Amino acid sequence: MKLELKQIFKLFLITFAGTAASVAVGLIFYGGKVMQPTSVAFAFFSFGLSGSFIFAFYHVRNLSETVTAAIVVSAIQFVIGSAWFPWANALIWSFGVNMPVVALAFTFERKLAHFRQAKFTVVAIVYSIMFVLLTLIVALFTGVEMLPATLFRDNWIDGLLIGLGIGLGVEGAESLIHSWQEHKAEKAARS
Repeated sequence: MKLELKQIFKLFLITFAGTAASVAVGLIFYGGKVMQPTSVAFAFFSFGLSGSFIFAFYHVRNLSETVTAAIVVSAIQFVIGSAWFPWANALIWSFGVNMPVVALAFTFERKLAHFRQAKFTVVAIVYSIMFVLLTLIVALFTGVEMLPATLFRDNWIDGLLIGLGIGLGVEGAESLIHSWQEHKAEKAARS
């Protein structure tokens, strides 16, 4: 699993762009709470970073290595998150959000490559659905009988906004990389 300098650059650029876009969206809606680990708004940073990293890792490596990376990232998020949240919640949220991102990255790279410009909308919708389902799963596992509809709505909106930020950032970084590669190819063809 040797990474070349170009791959490291792509990995960093895509991860940074996706995280920055997710945090920017979070700042608009939650302000500085986005950078407070005990706040729910920290999900914009935490899941923005992990989701962008998984997309980036799939962009530069293969599926099996990306699954491994997603498991490692989820485990790290679980350990860190369990310091502030009940361990069952941290476990369900860390693995429940990150593992489907691998399937999402695979689907876009292999099956839906011609829909690149719509990636951010699909990522936003998938994240919003994941957040609602994970809210329900946490409630079932923790024995909470009645959750208010506002909690599901709030989590749907947060998932939608996090996915939107990740999708826009990742798409922007991949477009930049693609443009740079085309420029290099044209320059080499002229030489």
